[in-house]
Amino acid sequence: MRASTSSKPRVHFLSPLRIVMFLTVVWNHAEAFARVRTADDPFAEVVLSLSPEGRFLFITITAFLIARSASSSSAVKRVIVIAWPFLVWSVLYTGVEVVANGPGVGGVGSVVLSILTGSAAPHLYFVIVTIQLTLLAPLIQFLARLGRRAQAVLVVLAAVAQLAVVALDLVIAPTGFPVGWLCVAYPLWVIGGAVLAANLELATTWFRAHVVHLIVGLAVFGAGYIGIATSTEDPGAFGTDLLLRELRSVWNVLFGLAVVATCMQLVASTGRWSEMAKRAGERMQDLGYGLFLAHELFLHGLATALAPVSGPVPFALLTLVLSVGVVVATLGFVVAVRRTPLSWSLTGRPMQRRVTRVPAFVTRA
Repeated sequence: MRASTSSKPRVHFLSPLRIVMFLTVVWNHAEAFARVRTADDPFAEVVLSLSPEGRFLFITITAFLIARSASSSSAVKRVIVIAWPFLVWSVLYTGVEVVANGPGVGGVGSVVLSILTGSAAPHLYFVIVTIQLTLLAPLIQFLARLGRRAQAVLVVLAAVAQLAVVALDLVIAPTGFPVGWLCVAYPLWVIGGAVLAANLELATTWFRAHVVHLIVGLAVFGAGYIGIATSTEDPGAFGTDLLLRELRSVWNVLFGLAVVATCMQLVASTGRWSEMAKRAGERMQDLGYGLFLAHELFLHGLATALAPVSGPVPFALLTLVLSVGVVVATLGFVVAVRRTPLSWSLTGRPMQRRVTRVPAFVTRA
């Protein structure tokens, strides 16, 4: 079956979903910064290990949009639009690293390699994965045209493959190979995004009818995970680590389902919150790439500024402070840059010009 293009209003759920995705990405990165800058808190570590991974929502949204895309532009042109700001920010992040810590062991060669591979900052691998998915657009759109029975089988196989990826990532972790840089590391999220796009009408009805069940199921699963994680004698053991990772993978799937259902229910309502979510999400669509690219720089800056006083701050509180501060600072920066000639290079969007209102002249008969 073909993805429907006649129900455009139903994609409004992407508006609040984009906001959730960006906030969770920032939270994930702020949590990593806080972990090495404050005192240990074992229980907070366990609870925050259930922080939803924004990258999975990012992949799902990307696959969903690719599956529904009717763009006639070539994949190469779309890649160029993505790649230029990516290279600019890679140079910026590399420059900050060189100024702070020197060029490293590999000298100039390592600097150039970090720019070309996106390793100049830990979050830039998202762009590498996006480029891969963009080039695989014909395959994703083909999956979206399959019959529902074939798609159901694909989703089951992708779920099994996703659990296998988690195990593989743990096994080869000592080698340092970045599994997450490959789009094949996200089979369930890519196929899930394509299948959602192909069955949006049916999925929307189901999600809206089961939003409460999904949220309750998520809460019950989270409580069960915390109970298991806090009762294990050796969390670092291979078997225990693998179990907890697999459970967190399932948790992220449940979170994704619950948040999609919540966003669909939100935009279906007619209240003020629904309108605010739609408007904010549409603004996020315009600012999103720039926000994503820039936030790590502000996270570095804020974490450095707070370093002298962050030691005694509780882990969860420091994560919250970093997250809120980075979201506000990055949003202000990107909104300002969008009105400058640097907009294309730093946000991937053309410069946003101010609209000058011209007084209307009243003519008399």
